[in-house]
Amino acid sequence: MRYKTAFTGLMLAASLGAFTQEAKSAPETREPVKVLAIGSSDSDFINAVYGEVIKEYGYRVKYIQSDSSAQFIAVENGDIDITLGAWQTVPDMTNAALATGKVKNFGPTGVKVVEGWWYTKELEKFCPGLPDWTAFRNPDCIKALESADTAPLGRYVDAPADWMSDSADFIKKEGLNLANVNSGSAAALVTELKSAVDQKKPFLGWGYEPNWVINSSLGGYVQRPGFRPDNEVLKLANSAYAEKVPNAIHILEKFTLSREDVAAAMDRIDNGGLSPQDAAQEWMKSHEAVWKSWLPAE
Repeated sequence: MRYKTAFTGLMLAASLGAFTQEAKSAPETREPVKVLAIGSSDSDFINAVYGEVIKEYGYRVKYIQSDSSAQFIAVENGDIDITLGAWQTVPDMTNAALATGKVKNFGPTGVKVVEGWWYTKELEKFCPGLPDWTAFRNPDCIKALESADTAPLGRYVDAPADWMSDSADFIKKEGLNLANVNSGSAAALVTELKSAVDQKKPFLGWGYEPNWVINSSLGGYVQRPGFRPDNEVLKLANSAYAEKVPNAIHILEKFTLSREDVAAAMDRIDNGGLSPQDAAQEWMKSHEAVWKSWLPAE
């Protein structure tokens, strides 16, 4: 009888141990994890890979639409739980969010990004001195950029307004004869870039990489004050929420992608008709060992 009782106790202890281990490696909530989406294929793919991986782990996920600049306040307020879209081309916004103590930084995504004024190779012959920004003081350079709706000013195609570009302020400050034309969306900007590349015409606009449209063989970035060729994209989460979902945060900390991963997925989204989630699932099928290594140990 004592043997049976002892055996039963051992079985119960083993069962409780197994339950505890299982509990440690399972989703802590059935409420959806709110993950950022901004309507730009590059950023949305990065966020979707994370979202689809934690779905595989057992979490529910809800993609919350936000402006690129509004994401920081959204994470601070808990309207978004997690973002993998904090480009450090605008570090002030990240720093301000972190300073509140309500947002926590979980490191870089691994995707090195660049953004800034980008020009086609065809512009170089009209603007001696490129890539230095002072080349735009040359009247011949401005003339090459004129369009029917901007003449006598040269046409500069800026980023969508919510990307917080400093272009308009810089043009005004330096007295450049450029008309700042905002893109209505990321898709509209990509269309402008592709048109310029396809037509091999002089062009100046906001460029960013990773991107399936542009690369260093097709043009270059203007060297303006503060320009850096490689910037991190950080993973941020609401501090209070992060404490509630340690397994989701474990995956977030381990998460890493490459610039090449993102550029290839952008092409599939923009030209192949895939949603960011479909592109993420496609990536996961061919990188199973990678994303499974992000999961908490069983």
